[in-house]
Order: sequence, then C-alpha cells, then structure tokens
Amino acid sequence: MTSELEVALAQVFAKKGKGELAEKEFVFAASFDLRWFTPKEAQRLLDIGIESELLVLDGDKVKPTFDHRSVKAPSGYKPSPELLRSPTRPKGMFLKLVDKISAEKEVPAKKVISEVNTIQDRMGVETEVAVLIVARSYGIDVGKYLDEIEEGIATRYKKK
Repeated sequence: MTSELEVALAQVFAKKGKGELAEKEFVFAASFDLRWFTPKEAQRLLDIGIESELLVLDGDKVKPTFDHRSVKAPSGYKPSPELLRSPTRPKGMFLKLVDKISAEKEVPAKKVISEVNTIQDRMGVETEVAVLIVARSYGIDVGKYLDEIEEGIATRYKKK
C-alpha cells in the first residue's frame, strides 16, 4: 500500500521529470511549481522524506529509495496538511549510525552520507552495509548493530 508521503514525494519528482533533484530544486518544486507548501514547509517535506528513508541524500542530490515512477496520484492531488504534522517513522539503522558517526566524530551528516554513497556505489553493497563500513573507518565499534542490520536486509528481500 502506498502512503500519502510516498505519493507526495513521487509527485515532486514527476513534476520535474527527474530521478534525482538538488535539495533546492526539490523545495522549489514542492512550494512554487506545485504550490503545495511554503518553502519552509517544503523543506519539512524533504526532511520527513529523508527521516522516513523514502529519500536519501547523495552528495547535493536527493534521490527516492522507492520506485517513484510507479506511484500514481489521484487527479488534482494535493497533500493533506496533516502530512507535515504526522510523526515520522522511527529512524532506521542507517540514520541512527549516520547520527552516531556525526555526533561522535563531529563530522557533518551530509559528509557521512556522501561517504556512504561512495562506498555503496564502489562496492555495490546495501546502504546499511556501506554505513557499517564508514562507521568502522571512523573507529566506531559496529558489532552491536550487525544482527539488526542483517535482519532488516533479510526482511526487505523476503518482501520481493
């Protein structure tokens, strides 16, 4: 079942006709092109998408982690105001580790995510595996995260 958040995010990418957008381009599309939100609210939509792991930052680009092209919105769709007020999903292991690296090593989260994306692209591994590699490179003990990450990846592949 497609969530309202997925529908809203997919429509932003559909409006621009791209599979990745600069952060400013995303905010501009959701606020000015689609006229859904103020720029501040559009930024909140972007943040919710990232927190929910439906979007990921790759350098200065935002990419969906779901098949946004297969999501169809009803005619005249406009997100409900509750979308920006609804609590987000609990942070996944990926974001927990990014936050941990960022806080403990005083590295901006965007830099950590960029490093994760580089590892993922270079090695062809799952995002969670790449964040483990990056965490380990910063000297963070990742042993306590292995079981949860393995379970999360296994669950994802069982769904397919």
